[in-house]
Amino acid sequence: MQPLAEILRPKTLESYIGQKHLVGEGEVLRIAVENRQIHSMILWGPPGVGKTTLALLISELVDAECYMLSAISSGVKDIRSVIDKAEQSEKVSVLFIDEIHRFTKAQQDSLLGAVERGVVTLIGATTENPSFEVIAPLLSRCQVYVLNSLDKSDLEQIKDTCITYLQQEMGITIEVEESEALYRISGGDARKLINAIELTVKYIKPENGVLRITNENVTKCIQKNLAIYDKAGENHYDIISAFIKSIRGSDPNAAVYWMARMINAGEDPLFIARRMIILASEDIGNANPNALLLANSCFQAVHQIGMPEGRIILSQTAIYLASSPKSNASYSAIDEAIEWVYKTGDLPVPLHIRNAPTSLMKELNYGKDYQYAHSFEHNFVNQEFLPESISGKKFYEPQDNPRENELRKYLKNCWKDKYRYILLFLIGLFSFGLIQAQDLHYSQYYTAHYLLNPAMTGVYDGTFRANLNQKTQWLSVTKPFVSLSGSIDAPIYKNNKLKHLVGLGLNINSDEAGDSEFRSLDINLAASFVKSIGYKNNHKIGIGVTGGYVQRSLNYAALHFDEQFQFGFYDPTNPITELFGDSKITYFDMGLGVFYSYSPKKNQIYSFGFSAYHLGRPNQSYRQGTVVLPIRFTPYFGARIPLTGFLTLTPSAFASLQGNFSEYTLGSNLEYSIKKNSYTTLVTFGAGLFYRWSDALIINVIMDIQNLRIGASYDLNLSTFTPATRVRGGFEISIQYLYKKSSIGRTGREPCPYEIM
Repeated sequence: MQPLAEILRPKTLESYIGQKHLVGEGEVLRIAVENRQIHSMILWGPPGVGKTTLALLISELVDAECYMLSAISSGVKDIRSVIDKAEQSEKVSVLFIDEIHRFTKAQQDSLLGAVERGVVTLIGATTENPSFEVIAPLLSRCQVYVLNSLDKSDLEQIKDTCITYLQQEMGITIEVEESEALYRISGGDARKLINAIELTVKYIKPENGVLRITNENVTKCIQKNLAIYDKAGENHYDIISAFIKSIRGSDPNAAVYWMARMINAGEDPLFIARRMIILASEDIGNANPNALLLANSCFQAVHQIGMPEGRIILSQTAIYLASSPKSNASYSAIDEAIEWVYKTGDLPVPLHIRNAPTSLMKELNYGKDYQYAHSFEHNFVNQEFLPESISGKKFYEPQDNPRENELRKYLKNCWKDKYRYILLFLIGLFSFGLIQAQDLHYSQYYTAHYLLNPAMTGVYDGTFRANLNQKTQWLSVTKPFVSLSGSIDAPIYKNNKLKHLVGLGLNINSDEAGDSEFRSLDINLAASFVKSIGYKNNHKIGIGVTGGYVQRSLNYAALHFDEQFQFGFYDPTNPITELFGDSKITYFDMGLGVFYSYSPKKNQIYSFGFSAYHLGRPNQSYRQGTVVLPIRFTPYFGARIPLTGFLTLTPSAFASLQGNFSEYTLGSNLEYSIKKNSYTTLVTFGAGLFYRWSDALIINVIMDIQNLRIGASYDLNLSTFTPATRVRGGFEISIQYLYKKSSIGRTGREPCPYEIM
């Protein structure tokens, strides 16, 4: 008895389900069949999507003689037999080879002549990538068509066709109450779906003349799901791809899972080990050179030990690789170097580094003026090793990880500005087509308080406020990241009767990173509205907005462009280069904020607020890519709590949430005031300790002398990833001056403490 899948095999293109991009109206294979002009082809797609059906359908519709071979059981002798028959036939001869990827090179070679002469029209079916599994000469003689996995609507059509046929044959009513289990078991394979339906209908009993298919009885009938992974085909490359990408993505849990899938399916453990050797160099490289050593040792150990114990070694290695820092710098370097060799051809080797084994070569100055590096201090001497026309071209760019940062420092120390080994943290952001960036956190004081929340603009009632702030921050380079800011803000309108105030502020901020010559200039204008509530003005609410222009620049002076490459060739005797200058961008930015404060008694206050910046999600389009600034959300809390007449505690906490990044800081200052009387404070000293979660301990000191406040802080880095002297280690000093204007009377207490950490 024929299998149901064979019985239901379609006889026309209209009844063929799926692959509309190939057999739909006006598509390539339908036109070929209608014109009876078929050609040799490779049908590539997952199992059960209709490759064999399509091949048989094409043969039948063009009235061709069809010969079928399976690569599993056929050899060269069988191929020659078919070719002999085809040469004697007057009809068009189609040779369909299922699983053609299993043919050896010799077997595939035996097809070339017949396909070339048109003796047979070859239709090969494969679940594997033909680029890897079919020899190039045969591939060049065939058109490759990709068959897609069947979607849910395709599976529903197949299910309905199958149920309709079974009802007619069996003379009973079949109701599919649930189909999820059928689809899950099929895995998108039409043959598995039909077999699952046939098996279910065969073993469940009708009730009152109706056979009901549910998820439960489908699962009972089919005890074990059909295996999805096949080490020699089907989803072989999908599973190994998932395994490799999990390691590359630093997910040891996913890596071990996909490895277990391969091991459980009987994959060759040495194949897994070989792929990890490649990954250790391609995706980890010099970020952790030990990865390659361990991966190679894993291969040798698994080869010696075998399975099942070898699985433990494979697991250890996969987890180590997934947990290692990643870098593809070596991989990128060799690919770019090969591309340049292709572009520039065989450039001459500089004379001073040529080999000079004969006296004639020495007379021709081969090797002349070569300087032996070990004869110089630190085993280095500055000399040219590249051909003159590409001098200074950089292929290897160390990435941002501890080991390669050390390599960067060494290379920068050796070559100074020749290869421009600059700060990868900044310029490396723009090597991708589209990424998301996080604001650099570089101020403990927020020079203008409204940079934390624009609703704080002018909230010191009756007070004009001016700030100056400078921070020097070291970021794995020889020159620091320097930030300099200045701001003023004040209440510009006040209504004592209605108990509200309008504030206005201006901030100018400038950043510069010495090594990368990254610069930023921000000019922001902020406005706020503050309303006092209650007879004693002990409640306040406020709302504020800020907007302004930001200009950022990045120096591309080290990037050269050979104009001849525009025309596809390079003339080493006449190199024309241009030097790129600064890449500058300007964009408009805006933010808003709200706050609430409660002051139960004099000098005691509790504040809560929330702000959002980069509301327009501005793009920063540099020469090498575009950075998108996600919206930054900042909830915060601050308080001023008198402990005695002289001691005041000022705790605060805030979170900065931006894109995939988050930052949490909390801590407190303790202030001691020297007073002339209960109304006049002469001087205040304060010190504080703040903790930025999983990152740094911040030591903070402040001093108030009448209207002047001076603050200083230092980041003591606690991160397990990067030492404090290289990232976020830095000294900051802030000066704030309050100028009281008598023409504006007081409406109540300030809604926030001086410093906002």
